[in-house]
Parts: sequence; structure tokens; C-alpha cells
Amino acid sequence: MNFFKTILIIIFISFQQIYTQDKYVSFELAGSGGLASVNYEKQIFKLDNNNINYRLGFSFAPIDANNGYILIFPIMLQYVYGNSNNKADFGIGQTFSITTKGNFFIMMPLSLGYRYEPNDKDYYWRFSYTPIVSYLFGFQYQNWAGITYGLKL
Repeated sequence: MNFFKTILIIIFISFQQIYTQDKYVSFELAGSGGLASVNYEKQIFKLDNNNINYRLGFSFAPIDANNGYILIFPIMLQYVYGNSNNKADFGIGQTFSITTKGNFFIMMPLSLGYRYEPNDKDYYWRFSYTPIVSYLFGFQYQNWAGITYGLKL
């Protein structure tokens, strides 16, 4: 019986390390949300040097007289690798966009970046190459980049 209790305790401690959930709020200049976006990021998996986060955002920008403003909702899945202050950051996602005149767009942002996250601080900086892929009506590829500042909640 003690053997099973020991196994359960080990499993419980392992899950505590895997399922720690850090939360962030961030501001991204350019990047996956267009000109600028506000994002909420939550860690959903952590094991040693590997983190998987999801990110939800909101952005809006003026387009032109025919389309008015565009509302952009980026949703990203991020993989962060590294255990020091310097980390690699990879991501893939979808942006759902709608103009104030009713036009709807879907695009796929990708992310390849560098993340500076000091272990003893509650913030991070991310510098990333974020190409935006449009695939619904033909294939279009737009080069883009972004800078992000995030705060841990």
C-alpha cells in the first residue's frame, strides 16, 4: 500500500511541475495583430525547458473610406524553448478580422522569434519575424515583424 501512495505522490508532484500556468498580458507593436495589439497569454504546458502557451488578442486599425475600420482577433499557439533569460519562440495561429462595413477575413500568422524573459522579473520582451499567410482565395505571403512587451499577472 505504501508503494502506491509513493507512486501517487510522485505523479502529483510531476503534474504540479507540468501544469503550472503562468499568465501574461502584452502589448505587441506590429506582429500577428496588425499595427498593434493587446494580448492575453496563458501557459498551458511546461516541462523542463519546454513551454506551450496560447495567446488571444485584439487590435483595430483604419483601412480606407470603403472599408472603414478593421477589428482583428489573433489567436496563437506558441512554443517557447529555453530555461535561461534567452528563449526561442515559435508560433502558429489564425486571425479573424472584420471591417466596420462587414467584410470578413481569415489569415494565418506564423512567428519565429527571440524572447528575453529574466527569471527574477515579471516581464518579457519578444522580437519576432511574423509572416502573415492568406490562403482562402489564392496563396499570399506577407513579410511582417513585431516587438512585444509582456507582464506576468
